[in-house]
Amino acid sequence: MKSVTRVSVLVVVMMSVQAFAQSQGTLEKNANLRAHPSVRSARIATLPKGSTVTLLAPHAQAGFYHVRGSSGEGWVSSRLVKVAAASRKLVHRPMSIEPEPHLTVAMAAAGKCSTDLASCPNNGCSPADSPHGLLNQLKRTVPTGTSAVVLTFDDFAALQQQADNLVGEDKELTADNRAQLRNLTVANGQVSEGDVVSLVGYLVGTPHPNTGESVNCNLHGGPNNDYHIPVTNDPANSDFQGVVVEMIPQSRPDNWSVGNLTQIESNQQLVMVTGALFYDNLHLVNDDPNNPKGGQPHRFALWEIHPVTQFVVCSKPDNTCDPAQSGDWVPLGGGQ
Repeated sequence: MKSVTRVSVLVVVMMSVQAFAQSQGTLEKNANLRAHPSVRSARIATLPKGSTVTLLAPHAQAGFYHVRGSSGEGWVSSRLVKVAAASRKLVHRPMSIEPEPHLTVAMAAAGKCSTDLASCPNNGCSPADSPHGLLNQLKRTVPTGTSAVVLTFDDFAALQQQADNLVGEDKELTADNRAQLRNLTVANGQVSEGDVVSLVGYLVGTPHPNTGESVNCNLHGGPNNDYHIPVTNDPANSDFQGVVVEMIPQSRPDNWSVGNLTQIESNQQLVMVTGALFYDNLHLVNDDPNNPKGGQPHRFALWEIHPVTQFVVCSKPDNTCDPAQSGDWVPLGGGQ
């Protein structure tokens, strides 16, 4: 059966999101202005309680804000700074929407294979015993573990290298192929596809619903589709430097909305995402903004958290939340 040629469709969506502007802070106690973000660094001046400083970066580094004040530029302890709400301006960002890969002529002609999401089976529009049907089932499988393995972005890079060596990219995988994606090495041990994992990072790019996939019976519209959410380790990065996590539409909470996701991305708030580790094998790594691959989501690894089972937001203005401290985090849309 001949495959349809994959094309990249660029849709410019006029979304009102906010860009960071420099914030003002007020010193709640006398504070030392230092040359570098360390208590061992040379003191430039002592700033009195009540002084106003301008934050030159939105987040603290090693417990210090980079600021500019009446005595010049330097670093002060973030514990001593009360940050005012930043002024922000509206910007418009393009959103790149990619068609589902390996879409056959027959599948394209068939269109939706179910009348609604509730009647869409776990294998979607593909036979349950086919590689694509297995892929669809994995996208819908909620992990059963109760203790998540916290992964880093370096772990995702290491996992991609191992997957390249074991099964490759941009191809269908049988059950035997996917069985090789077990007991893979990460910094703190081993993980397998399907394990419950967590990742801490920042949203970048444009969180958006997919446009119609076999897993969701080719139904259209945001309520029927997965939310595609790029995450990276620095809010200054682009989505080429991140990975993707996906919220599936089945039983998705109302507060897991594109609007709330966009607000978190705009505010540059730290998030922690938990769910199933999943290898999106029908794509290619697309990590070079100077040589983008058409029809491929921007990301440095094909490993995803998919489906997302928990999404929480750091409650601290300086984003110094500890993954091990549940009290540091609030649910998405829960008053952050």
